[in-house]
Amino acid sequence: PALMAALPGPAEPAEALGWNGDALEAEAFAYLAARRLKNLPASFPGTTGCPAPMTAGRLFAP
Repeated sequence: PALMAALPGPAEPAEALGWNGDALEAEAFAYLAARRLKNLPASFPGTTGCPAPMTAGRLFAP
């Protein structure tokens, strides 16, 4: 609710555009995982306000 209230306009679910929201979410997480595996940043100062480009998460061997 707080994020929705902070938006400058209305937000619609992906399905309203004819997209599969579950598939879109899976693709987003796969994209972030691939960037992590390649040690590429997933967050940037211009988009998130972080101090420098940063990778997402950590890898742990089982």
